Amino acid sequence: MYKVFPHKKAVKYYESLDDKTARRINKAIDAISRNPLEGLHIKRLRGTHGGKYRYAVGDLRIVYRVNSEEKTVLIEAIGPRGDIYK
Repeated sequence: MYKVFPHKKAVKYYESLDDKTARRINKAIDAISRNPLEGLHIKRLRGTHGGKYRYAVGDLRIVYRVNSEEKTVLIEAIGPRGDIYK
C-alpha cells in the first residue's frame, strides 16, 4: 500500500464536493493507494505534465505523482476534465 498525501489545492476542491461525488473520489483514492501505476482508469500523462498520472472518475480527474522508492502518492489536483490540465 502506498501512503496518499493530498495537496491543499486538492483538499479545497474535495471539500466542495457533494456526498455522493466525495464517496466516488474516496473509492478512487483507495484504488490509487493499492496500485497507483496501473489500472483501468489510470493513465500516465505526457508533455508538460510528464511524470504524473491521472485517475478518471466520471468527468472528474485526480492528478497525482508517485514516489515508488518511498511508496507515497501526492495528489496534486482534483477537478473537472476540461480545467484540470490548465
